[in-house]
Amino acid sequence: MKYMNNIKLGLLAAIFACAGTVLTSCEDDITINAVDTGKLDTVDGVYGYVKSAAGARELTPISLFGDRAGTGHLYFELSKVAEKDITVTFKVDAAALEAYNTTHGTSYTMYPVDKLSLANGGTVTIKAGEKKSSGVELTINAGGSIGGTFAVAVSATANDGVEISANNQTYVYLVKPLAAIPDSKKGDVRTFCFVEVNNESILNCGEYTMKGSNKPFFDVVSIFAANINVDSETGRAHIFCNDQVSFLLKNADQIIRPLQAKGIKVNMTILGNHDESGMSSLSKEAAEDFAKELKAYADIYGLDGFDFDDEYSKYPENPSPGFEEQSSANYCRLMYECRKIMPDKLLGIYEYLLYDAPNGSVEGKSAGELVDYMCYGTYQRYAKGRKENFTGLPKSKYGPYSLKINNEYNGGWSGFNQETIQDLKDAGYGLQVFYNPEPRIYSYDHYFTAVSKVLYNDEVEWTGKYYNRTDFTSIQGTKLAYESYLGEWAATSSNSLYIYIDEDNNPRWWDWSGSQKFNVRIEEKEAGKSYYIYGWGTYPEITEKYPLVAEYDAVKGYISIYPQVIHEGDAVDPETWEVHWGTYAGSGANCYWRAYPQYANYAIEGSINLDGSFGLVGVGNRWGLDPYHEVDGTLVVPHMDVKYHITENYTLVKN
Repeated sequence: MKYMNNIKLGLLAAIFACAGTVLTSCEDDITINAVDTGKLDTVDGVYGYVKSAAGARELTPISLFGDRAGTGHLYFELSKVAEKDITVTFKVDAAALEAYNTTHGTSYTMYPVDKLSLANGGTVTIKAGEKKSSGVELTINAGGSIGGTFAVAVSATANDGVEISANNQTYVYLVKPLAAIPDSKKGDVRTFCFVEVNNESILNCGEYTMKGSNKPFFDVVSIFAANINVDSETGRAHIFCNDQVSFLLKNADQIIRPLQAKGIKVNMTILGNHDESGMSSLSKEAAEDFAKELKAYADIYGLDGFDFDDEYSKYPENPSPGFEEQSSANYCRLMYECRKIMPDKLLGIYEYLLYDAPNGSVEGKSAGELVDYMCYGTYQRYAKGRKENFTGLPKSKYGPYSLKINNEYNGGWSGFNQETIQDLKDAGYGLQVFYNPEPRIYSYDHYFTAVSKVLYNDEVEWTGKYYNRTDFTSIQGTKLAYESYLGEWAATSSNSLYIYIDEDNNPRWWDWSGSQKFNVRIEEKEAGKSYYIYGWGTYPEITEKYPLVAEYDAVKGYISIYPQVIHEGDAVDPETWEVHWGTYAGSGANCYWRAYPQYANYAIEGSINLDGSFGLVGVGNRWGLDPYHEVDGTLVVPHMDVKYHITENYTLVKN
């Protein structure tokens, strides 16, 4: 997605510094991939530690939706390298939970033991020369009462003199039975949204619903992004998560579960990160290993699947052991291993270039059969027919029109074509993809409605609520509507041009970075369509008398002001006044403020922000929208004895 994730931290061997049942919106207590010296035994001997895969802290909740089972992933780690094979046996341990409750002053109830089982009888091996065992799966079948919170305690024993650390003799998961996930299907085309979680909360995606069906507008939301990287200690590929992704996973109950409860599936994107570990370089054994790790993340954090983006992997000519030369066949192998071990999870592909996507077939399964979807990654460009480059991929699994909806593309409106949405639907494609929403800047209901009217013959409604990145509770925002712009506003220009008089009494111009303030009043002209704006700009004595007319775009929710005639000369005032774009011209004694009527088709426009303010954006630096009148065939401003000309862009706050 043409984006570099800052990778700071690894989740695989992660131990969160904070544990307990209280989840906060503060990230200061997250310490990932750090050594917890309080839990290390320093005396001679070999000690063992019971740990969870995927960096899960103790008391990580595992959610069970409806009659679905859940899975925990545990392993055993030694304080020193094993001199010979060590056998470890895990067991579900109700007595250990009682001891935990006594020690920590908690009162967790054990999940029904008859609904719990450990793979292979809970037995695993630590091979000679290694410190860490293979993983063991804890299957948690449905059976607890919905809405309750239970606990599962697992302890372990080991042979050959290995002592169990008193600090890590038991691992405790919380188990939360929840209602079944509702069906969000609205039509043949599914909507996907990739969220840059370094900046935004995925919770915002749940605030857009269909007016007719009340189903969520988004079918799938993807956490963008965790990373695939080489573990410097083991040399194997594993998952890295930065602070922001880690915060989200740690607080999955408050961030992921609310979306799933509405019927929205939540995936996590795996992004290459500038080393040789990538989706296209894993050997068969490495692909199997990485797929197991992905499954651990999916099971523990309740993810619905994964998207894969291989843009930023760096493939060397001579790969290290466990890695191979880059190939679409290797990528396909990884999808095969993921599908084999996660048959019920979503697997999606972001493809920017043809070679950074899986292709071909493995064990008789084509790339198109193995994945659930694939989307084209050049934004605002319709790649009709591109799916034919991928073996066995039907149109119903391809998204040829990805829309970037951040500030770079004016909230998505830049380059947007409703006719393309119609063609996508008519052609039988199955995905409409959105990337990088900025819901604290843009109110997207108008934009999403433009899409949903084509796809579902329905409108999108926004709740009016939004979340900051670390918020668990929403903030009430301001919806875009005609009425939102009415009233009295304090306007501030982002720039101004300063006039000074030289020693010969000639006007000169300075660039001036300071802003200027003025007050405007916006009143109704034609309800739902247009406004009168009084007091605009550098010459309020003119615009207060003769207001500007502004247009309201009911589709975008925008307000626009074009150059215009604000007064035709009449018997009372024979002077005709026109508003045009202008800037300074000339030099020396010939400096003046010049009108540019040739820019009559350029508007100043903007929209209401979530905090109730709104911005207006003009044609550029040093340009202002001012009234002019004709003198001897030349358009001039009312007078030159003004200190500043108010120019560029404007922010308006309601008085």
